[in-house]
Amino acid sequence: MSEKRVAPYPEPVMKREKMVLETYEYHMPFNYANITVNRRYQKGQEFHGVEMNPVNSIAKDKRHLPPDTIEIIEGEPIVRVAVIGSACVPPGFVQLEAEPLSEFYREVDVPGAAVVRYRVNNLWGMHLRADNWLAQCDGQIRDEQGRTYPEIPRERVEKVWGGNDAFQMKSNYRENPLAGMSSAIFEIPKSSKITISGGSEICAWTDDNYPDDVHYSFRIIRVTVVRTSERM
Repeated sequence: MSEKRVAPYPEPVMKREKMVLETYEYHMPFNYANITVNRRYQKGQEFHGVEMNPVNSIAKDKRHLPPDTIEIIEGEPIVRVAVIGSACVPPGFVQLEAEPLSEFYREVDVPGAAVVRYRVNNLWGMHLRADNWLAQCDGQIRDEQGRTYPEIPRERVEKVWGGNDAFQMKSNYRENPLAGMSSAIFEIPKSSKITISGGSEICAWTDDNYPDDVHYSFRIIRVTVVRTSERM
């Protein structure tokens, strides 16, 4: 004869929730009706992803500005977010803040104490900075094996930097072991809105050509929402 189970809490035994999920995928430059990109840089012209400033500089009116962000709103509750991109200077980080549905909070919660904020650090992988691979030249730069580096297509030079000068690769991803991508996955409470930011953890060194190049470049964001759910 089995013993009667005694509940450890005064409330009734809870029922688990069965959720049917659906995932949406968004690509750079994230020009979608339900996405707001708050940034001050090249307005989506980067070829390696949308670079976000982790800490913005002081504006002319001397007010500190918040970091650049990507805000996403969905019609269904958001429960999972995957970010794919690369840091300018590894290691990188991605941070996410969420606005959970009211059901997340309990009556005993202190307002403002249960902050839904996440951060993934030490993300490996980078896209090559311009000073790693770009050179204005006459096509004579060669590697150790005597191979000439390819020329950058003129139409890309004109679109991204302006002008019609000849540019060539002075290095290549095959010579940079840190070149690659990273991803961060967040499991979050049901939320109506998420705000994503990111950057590079390393500080500039004395002779850094781009000491403020501490961005994280966002290329793909996948957002998983709850389509239907039931208590069982």
